[in-house]
Order: sequence, then C-alpha cells, then structure tokens
Amino acid sequence: MKWVLNPYDEFAVEEALRTKEQFGGEVVLVTMGPARCREALRTGLAMGADSSVHIEDDNFAFSDNYVVGKIIANEIKNLGEYDLIFTGFKIIDDESVQVGIHIAEELGIPHVALVSKVVRIDPDQKRVTCQKEIDGGHVIVDVPMPALITCPDAMNEPRYASLPGIMKAKKKPLKEVLVDDINLEALGLSRESLGKDGARVKTTSIKVPQIERKLKVITGKDNPAVKGDEIIESTHELIKLLREEAKVV
Repeated sequence: MKWVLNPYDEFAVEEALRTKEQFGGEVVLVTMGPARCREALRTGLAMGADSSVHIEDDNFAFSDNYVVGKIIANEIKNLGEYDLIFTGFKIIDDESVQVGIHIAEELGIPHVALVSKVVRIDPDQKRVTCQKEIDGGHVIVDVPMPALITCPDAMNEPRYASLPGIMKAKKKPLKEVLVDDINLEALGLSRESLGKDGARVKTTSIKVPQIERKLKVITGKDNPAVKGDEIIESTHELIKLLREEAKVV
C-alpha cells in the first residue's frame, strides 16, 4: 500500500510555497507518526519545501488530536521564529478538524480556520488578512502574525511534484525526533497518554452504512390519468408515506 500526503495538507503546502515565492523565507514541514509518514514528507519536499521534521515513534500511532497538537507545537517552538503556519483543514483518516487549532492554542497565537483566500500579507506591520466562507457569503478576518491558517480544498490548486523535485527531495534535510527526545512531563503528558490506549477519543468500530432502496408507485383506483377524487386520494397517500416511512415531512 502506498501512503499519501493528506489531501488537505497538500493545499497547506501549496499555500506555504506560494507565500515563500512572494515574500521569501523557508518552508519547513512538520509531521508526527510512524515511519510511513516519511513518504508524505518526501512528497512535500518534492513539491518545493526546504526541509522537514518527522516526530517518529510507534508510540505516537493513534494518539488523539490533543496530544498531536501539543507535541507538534512543541517542535515548532524548537525550530525558532516563524511567521505563518499552514495546516490542512482536516485529517481524512478520522475526519478530525482539531489538530491545527490545538497547535495554535498551544503556541498562544491566533488562528483562522477554513480560509478560502489569503487576501494580504503585510510583513512590515506583521499582519495577515484572510477571507473565509460562511453561509450565504464570506467574511474578512485580519490577525497579527505569527498566526495559523487551516486550508480547505477551495483555497488553491496544489502543484505536482516534478521529477527534478523528486530527485532533489532525496537530498533535503529530514530531521527525526524520537519520543525520548521530548520532555513529555513539561508538556503535561506521559507515555501512557500516547497512542491508542491513552487517546481521549477512541474509535470503537467503523461500519459501511446500509442503504435500502424501495420504490412505490402511487396511482388512482382505476385510471391514474383521471382527475378528481383519485388525485386527492393519491396525494394523501404520498404525504402519508413521506411522513411515516421516508420521514422527510
């Protein structure tokens, strides 16, 4: 099985690369998980990111969003100064939308979720203006930097990793951080809080929904083309079925 970069994180990587192309700077990828996560990091590096950090340990597998946010935020602090953090809107494995927000809260910086467009970045005033969609329109949000932005699929069109990019990615820095390198106690965590056993939210089962399709034809008593009482009777029968069986009325 080939493991891929989370699709929403692709939009985040693309937005970070576009920001770098406009203002300069460096794009550093940070992820947390088992060894297979390196494939996703290599994809981001092939797209154009400069370096990456892999917080790797089997103990991290199936950790909950709270733990993931704390540990990634701690590693971001270790990286030094930064202006913007882009994360995917959600993780498609479990449909989680919390990791990016946990990171921002842990770092004590503002965050703007579901940003459809970065309207303006002012490096002198250290502010970023974003547009995010709401029901029936959109809203403009202006926050100071550093800030964190979560990226939905409507934000941009991620670039493909070119062959030269793939070759260059093999030589780009990929730093590995192990659980023993992290002061869990300082983060308010323990080894028991890592992984599936320590997760605050647990998946007990995954099931494919069963869909039953039923077809009922409602006609008049004799001839469905005849108008009058038969149409009224058929209408009443339809409303009854929609209310009692389909439960849509």
